[in-house]
Amino acid sequence: MLDEAKLRKRVLLRLLGSPIVVAPFMLGMTVFTALWATGWRLGLGLFAALAGVLTSAGAFVTRLLLNGEKTARTVIAEMEREGQEKRFAALDELDRRLVDADDDPRPETALRDLRALLKAFEELEAETDAAHLALVLEVRAKVQQLFDQSVQMLEQTFKLGETAKQLRMAAARKPILEQREKIIEDVRAGAKQLGGTLAALQRLGAAGSTDANLARLREELDQSLEVANRVEARLQSLLDTATAEVRGQPLKDQQEKG
Repeated sequence: MLDEAKLRKRVLLRLLGSPIVVAPFMLGMTVFTALWATGWRLGLGLFAALAGVLTSAGAFVTRLLLNGEKTARTVIAEMEREGQEKRFAALDELDRRLVDADDDPRPETALRDLRALLKAFEELEAETDAAHLALVLEVRAKVQQLFDQSVQMLEQTFKLGETAKQLRMAAARKPILEQREKIIEDVRAGAKQLGGTLAALQRLGAAGSTDANLARLREELDQSLEVANRVEARLQSLLDTATAEVRGQPLKDQQEKG
């Protein structure tokens, strides 16, 4: 979501930075400075400065009233584009880390499939007719949530793998690696479900697309989100326990040596 305070600030700065607003102010200040420096008719210089300030203020108010909404839309589009670029960069970085982490290609493959599916949903949303747009938007919002949850789960698989590498005891590594395996399969299953949802939405308007089928899609997405939330909570607990074990290893090693 957009930061409203940041949005207002950028809109005001964009309006204040307009040449129409800046030029009268700069001209008035230049005349005032020149007359003050030469000591010639300081009153005229003050008048020029005041006239510049008032003209700039008037130009600002005029632009705010006439072009404020247009400027706001432009700034919103820029902020959304910047946010999207940051998200893409973060996903690219996660992909790189998953590739470098081990020889298991499944996590990064699942991430790439999820990104391709999300892009396909975005394209479908842009092409959907007005009759089905509300439904597509509803499903699209849930798909975004499931995508975000899946990305977080893949992030956790990386952390689990790194934690497992630091554990020396096989008994300690086993539950970590088992959980990682389960998460990978859950994410892959989620990607498969999103593929089915996309195919169903693409058939909107066809004879096979009934209200019952669409209701089932919503229910399946809701169930997947609930499962993802529960998995994330279990993961965090497991990671906290594993981290505590890793940090406690040196002390245990010293006690065993003693």
